[in-house]
Amino acid sequence: MIDSKTIAWLGGSVIVFFSFVFIYVIQIKIQKWKNQQISPLPLEGFLSISSFCSILAGFTIMFTGVLETFTFSLLNSLTASFILAFLSGAPMWGVVKGLLREIELGELKEIVPEKID
Repeated sequence: MIDSKTIAWLGGSVIVFFSFVFIYVIQIKIQKWKNQQISPLPLEGFLSISSFCSILAGFTIMFTGVLETFTFSLLNSLTASFILAFLSGAPMWGVVKGLLREIELGELKEIVPEKID
């Protein structure tokens, strides 16, 4: 059987790889908006959905490995990891979609820290 630490590292590797893929997809959408005025929305393309779901699957794998390290059973850790990954991932999809909507409408403002005198 595979060691629980190895499972956690495998999940972390999946997260890192597919995060780069997802960020690349978003970057291409923003560049197309900037250069050719092609809307960054809809976000629901195959590559963006599959990479985002793969990130969530990576979180599930990683959390499962971590919880197994703390002697939780496989079923309990898998269930808790799945719930945790998707409860935190669903709002993040909305955040990314909202960010692209703000970019499209031109409402994205630069964040400048206040000057303290």
